[in-house]
Amino acid sequence: MKKLISLALFLAVALWLPGQDIEIDTTTPEGQLLQQIGVTDNPQEKAMMLEQFLKQYPNHEGVKWVLTQLPPVYLKLKQPQKSLEWCEKLLEKVPTDAASAHSCLKTAEGLKDPDLVRKWAVTTFKAAKAAVEAPKPKFEYEDDEEEWKQSIEFAKQVGQYAEWSLYNAALQTQDPDQKIKLYEALKEIDPESKHLPSLTVQVFLAYQQAGNLEQAVALAQQAEKEGQVNEDMLLVVADYYLNKKKDTAKTLEYATKLVNYLENAQPPEGVPADAWEKKKKASLGLGYWMMGVSYSTQKKYATADKTLRKALPYIRGNAQLLAGAYFHLGLANYQMGSKSGNAKMLIAARDFFKKCAAINSPFRAQARKNLAAIESQYRFR
Repeated sequence: MKKLISLALFLAVALWLPGQDIEIDTTTPEGQLLQQIGVTDNPQEKAMMLEQFLKQYPNHEGVKWVLTQLPPVYLKLKQPQKSLEWCEKLLEKVPTDAASAHSCLKTAEGLKDPDLVRKWAVTTFKAAKAAVEAPKPKFEYEDDEEEWKQSIEFAKQVGQYAEWSLYNAALQTQDPDQKIKLYEALKEIDPESKHLPSLTVQVFLAYQQAGNLEQAVALAQQAEKEGQVNEDMLLVVADYYLNKKKDTAKTLEYATKLVNYLENAQPPEGVPADAWEKKKKASLGLGYWMMGVSYSTQKKYATADKTLRKALPYIRGNAQLLAGAYFHLGLANYQMGSKSGNAKMLIAARDFFKKCAAINSPFRAQARKNLAAIESQYRFR
């Protein structure tokens, strides 16, 4: 006696899986075991029989169906880790089973483990992609083709869900390393994912918290190209080129972008106007200061003088920035005054070096020397 069992009866979501209608011969031991599995309600007994079947009949055509039964059975037994172990074995056997992969991802999400979510989101995305890209089978009936089309649409939705899962996990975790891993996993499976821009600021901060300045700078530069940058990113990049790379041209480029951005920026959503104004002024001061120092380093003294004077109102409370500004203002005015014979500029140079010398900073010693040289050369009183 033979009995036909369709696997669609046992799946929560029916997908077109070629070869999954199996004919069971109940006169054979394996057929009897499959029949018994199909009618057993006790999850503990069913799990034992499913595993028994796999051990005894590893090459039977019903193996795929048996593997689809094990993950949900172990979920009923409240053994999610065991369920995920069988998920892996199932997808090794049927790598296009997007429906099962989706269920496994939901199990991983329930455990609230970012590593597991990352692993299963990537696995699920790949299974969905494989299902969508698999060759179109030949159909005997129109209903079969329609069912296949629906399965492809479902697989596409599963892929989208996998992307969202990575995105959501990255939003939820407070661990910078985990946030970075989830972001990078999402970027790897879909570099054009619509969720990536929403994570940019958080991941930029995560790179900083993790001490990965190079990656933070790279992300900020990419965000700037894509129009997703903010003032914090531009400031970090400008400071990176100023202090880490000693690259005057790049420092000037990003300090200028920072100032231009801030001049047109509106208060971010949720940030009080007074707090934003305070932050904006502090960032403008840094931007103008870096621009001015860069111009001075490039010996563009007139532009340096103009830019550093713009910085002064914003940096009055920062002695170290003031010392640098006074020093380069003194240098710029001295260079311009000595070449043109402009006494006002020379007096300004003396005054700026005097202010610099009054501040305990790395510029103090040289400022004192420059001040003494000017007073000696021009006999200022």
